[in-house]
Amino acid sequence: MTDNKHSKEEERTPQVPAYSYDLLRHELLPELLGNDETVILYWAGKSIARNKMSAIESLGIENFFKEANWGKVQPAKEKRNERIYELEAPHQNSERPFSLEAGFLAQLLEMEKGVVSEASWEIKRKKPLTAAITVRWDKKDPSNPEGGV
Repeated sequence: MTDNKHSKEEERTPQVPAYSYDLLRHELLPELLGNDETVILYWAGKSIARNKMSAIESLGIENFFKEANWGKVQPAKEKRNERIYELEAPHQNSERPFSLEAGFLAQLLEMEKGVVSEASWEIKRKKPLTAAITVRWDKKDPSNPEGGV
């Protein structure tokens, strides 16, 4: 049944050519957002996580990342107040921010844990391009139940 649900989702999801995605993500957005790009993309990632929860729940985080053309993500390590994800994104440019993906994962964990969560990233490997996204939370800082800012 899961395979059937996933194939129905694939039928509904129009595929965007990689070139088009690259133009938007790596050319247009930096020009439009300028120096505020990193911060705006971070908050955009949080918004996407809140607004696409049904798709995330049906696809799972890993498949959502794949469908969004963000790369291959998987949890790598978890400690008491942080979770580290490994994101392999060969389509991404190592000079570009991973703030969209970081904000997305921060919001997911904020909703999961019920506490404010923040994320940061660092490049781990250039070939294939791999980033570590670290999401940290504070159990003493409850989040807004609606997930708003």
